[in-house]
Amino acid sequence: MEGDAATILSQSKRRLTRLKLLANFFEHIDIISIYIKTDIIHNLFQENAALDYNKLELFHLQYTDSLIELLTKIKRQKENDMLTVINEIDINKKYISGFEERRVDSFQTDRKMYSGVFSQHLKNLYKDLTEDIFTVNWDNVLYFHKKYAQEFYRTSADESLLKTGAFPAYQYKDYSIERKLLGRLNIQGFKVRFVCGYLIGIHEYELFKIFQSDDYFIFDIDDKKLYLFDKELDKLDISENQSNQSAIIDQLKTKNEQLENSMNERKRNLPIEVEGVLKDYIRNLENIDIMSKIFAFDEETNILRAMLNLNLNNN
Repeated sequence: MEGDAATILSQSKRRLTRLKLLANFFEHIDIISIYIKTDIIHNLFQENAALDYNKLELFHLQYTDSLIELLTKIKRQKENDMLTVINEIDINKKYISGFEERRVDSFQTDRKMYSGVFSQHLKNLYKDLTEDIFTVNWDNVLYFHKKYAQEFYRTSADESLLKTGAFPAYQYKDYSIERKLLGRLNIQGFKVRFVCGYLIGIHEYELFKIFQSDDYFIFDIDDKKLYLFDKELDKLDISENQSNQSAIIDQLKTKNEQLENSMNERKRNLPIEVEGVLKDYIRNLENIDIMSKIFAFDEETNILRAMLNLNLNNN
C-alpha cells in the first residue's frame, strides 16, 4: 500500500504542477483559487498517512483531470489566436533594436562637423572667385543632405519662407551666391553653423547662421542657390532636426505595450460558459460534502448515530 500511496502522491504532485502552470498562464482569480484549494487537499493527504489515498486519486479523476484537460484546450486555442500578435511584437522589437544599434548620435556629431566643412567650402569658394578659378568640388558639402535629409530634415514648413526673389549674385559653375551674403561671410571669416534642414516635398533646403551675427542664410540645394534669409525668423521652426525614425520607434514601443496588455487581457478572458463552470467547481470544493467524502467520516458518523439511537430507544 505504501508503494501505491507514493505513486498516488507523485501523480497528484504532477497534476498540481500542471494546474499551477495553467493558473500562471491565465492569471485568472478563479483558476488560482482552485489551484490553492487543490494544493491544500494534496497536502492534507501528504501529511496524514492514515487517510485513504485512493480517495485523493478519485478526487483528481473526478475534478482535477477534467479541469486540466479543459484549460489546456483553451490555452492552445488562445496561443494560436495570439501567435499573430506575438509575431507583430517580435517584428517591432527587431525594427526597434536595429534602429537603435545604428542610430547612436551620428547625426549630431556629423552636424557639427558639417558646419566646419561648409565654412571651409565657402572660404575656398570666395578665394576662387577672387582669382577667377574653379577648384571647389560641391560634392564636399552635398554629402550631408544625401545622407540625412530623408530621416532628419523637417518636412513641415511654409516653403515660401525658404524661397526668395531675384538677387545680385556671383556665379560659380552652376551655383548662384548672393553678393551681399558673400560680403557678410567675408566679414566673419566664413564661419557658419548648420542650424537645420528642410525637406518639402522633393525640395531640400538648409539653414545656416553666420558666426557672431544675427544673419541667417539658405542653401537651396535643388535650385543651387545661396542667399540671405530675409523673412521673419519666428515664423520658421529652426529647432534642431530630430530623426523621424524616433517618432516611429516611440509609436512602435507604445504599440507593443498595448499589444502585450491586450494579450494579458485576452488570456484572462474566458468564455462565459467556462466562467460558470469554474464558479461551480469552486462551490463544489467549498462544499462540506466533498470534504466528508474525502476524509470518510460518513461511516463513523452513521455508526455513532445508530448507537445513540439505540441508547435512546433503550431508555
